[in-house]
Amino acid sequence: MSETAYEVPYFQEKYGHLFSEMDAIFNVLHEGICISNAEGVILKMNPMYERLCGLPPEALLGKEVRFLNSKEGVFDEAEPHADLVEEQKGIFMGAVSPVILKSKRPASSVQQTSGGRKNLLHGYPVLNADGEVELVVTFIRDISHLTLFKEQIEYHKHIFQTFWSNIQHGAREVSAPDAVVVESPAMKQVMAQARKVAATDATVLILGDTGVGKGEVARYIHSRSDRSGSTFFCADCTSIPENLIESELFGYARGAFSGARREGKPGYFDVAAGGTIFLDEIGELSLNVQAKLLRVLQDQEIMQVGSLKPKKIDTRIIAATNVNLEEAVAKGTFRQDLYYRLQVSVLDIPPLKERLEDIQPLAQYFLERYNLKYRKQFYFSDDVMPMLLRHGWAGNVRELQNMIQGIVITLDKRVIEPEDFPRLMPKEAVRGSRSYVPVQGQGGRPLKEIMAEIEYDILSKAMEGCHSMEQVAEMFQVNRTTVSRKLKAGKKQG
Repeated sequence: MSETAYEVPYFQEKYGHLFSEMDAIFNVLHEGICISNAEGVILKMNPMYERLCGLPPEALLGKEVRFLNSKEGVFDEAEPHADLVEEQKGIFMGAVSPVILKSKRPASSVQQTSGGRKNLLHGYPVLNADGEVELVVTFIRDISHLTLFKEQIEYHKHIFQTFWSNIQHGAREVSAPDAVVVESPAMKQVMAQARKVAATDATVLILGDTGVGKGEVARYIHSRSDRSGSTFFCADCTSIPENLIESELFGYARGAFSGARREGKPGYFDVAAGGTIFLDEIGELSLNVQAKLLRVLQDQEIMQVGSLKPKKIDTRIIAATNVNLEEAVAKGTFRQDLYYRLQVSVLDIPPLKERLEDIQPLAQYFLERYNLKYRKQFYFSDDVMPMLLRHGWAGNVRELQNMIQGIVITLDKRVIEPEDFPRLMPKEAVRGSRSYVPVQGQGGRPLKEIMAEIEYDILSKAMEGCHSMEQVAEMFQVNRTTVSRKLKAGKKQG
């Protein structure tokens, strides 16, 4: 049978004046077209309609849409010719003609065929001069592939959501309160106090030397608080230039000064709205900024630079410093009223050398962490831990962390021995005398000098395994000039 538009014999007689010369157009359309009359009888269709329905023309032409048998795809003479009855499930499930004949308005539907195909139907009425439906023109398009595509999207969406949920769960496990490594009685007491203040919305002041883990305790408090689902924003007060610290903390209003953003700029307190802001090294703030911070604590509002109207905020403040604030108040470098305002809840973290029970679990924790990050499988020999316990740890937990990270990055063998540690350790221990008992501390050496040696050792060993300084910079997430400067500084000291 040639591919031409199919029609019942009397179609041309009655409707030829409407559709002369239309067959050529019907035959090239990518959509199926079906024309039925006011009684719902199919009068004409194109080859695409036949293919989409999966039935030959003789099974469709001259049949009423609503009485097509769903299983056989043929006219069922036993069906009663009552007013619009519900279509049977099958090839014309979802047919639009009966709906249009009743409403005289366009209609759309999804048609499910007996072969499992899904078609999208759009039907339009053709009204006569009396406003009655004379014809119904139905366009049909195969959407099986779209349905399959949608199902695939939903499936992959489910996979992604499951994957993301696992990531979130894993992240919560890593940063959960129980993940804080604590074994010493002193730190257990600090963490017990942290759990108590976490349940409140009180301001917290964390004291302790550089590198003891003040930031980790702050995150612990946030994770245990009612604000855990909101932002935890860390603001290092020492890294912000003095002339910008006010605008960075509180933001600035529109047109505050020349060169500013036209629409203004939100500050750190805006970013942490509803959550927690961690002000690290608060003792380094100027007296002017301290006065503004005092207003935040007292009135829960900030004043943006260039604005005359205060702005209410809902942000919990956790502050930290390695400065002796009592001495700073006595010297006049820290406001007394702010100091008292921060005294609501104070946590004092002891240095690592005073909590030796934490050294071994911390070292093991950092080793496992960087083994996972860099896909390594290092482990400590039995001689390493006694040496770590005897070291002074002037740089506290941060020193231990950086040292182990450097070893994992640069070491070629799997077993970590005492001689594999950087030069921050006593020279006698590095030379291989495992029975040597190093002295406590570093003999009064400046922390800056010790840290410079650590960085030089890590970077120089990394240079041996990398092709360029750019690769080393990328590995440690710093710029090339930083790597070059630290290598030169360490070489001079060596």
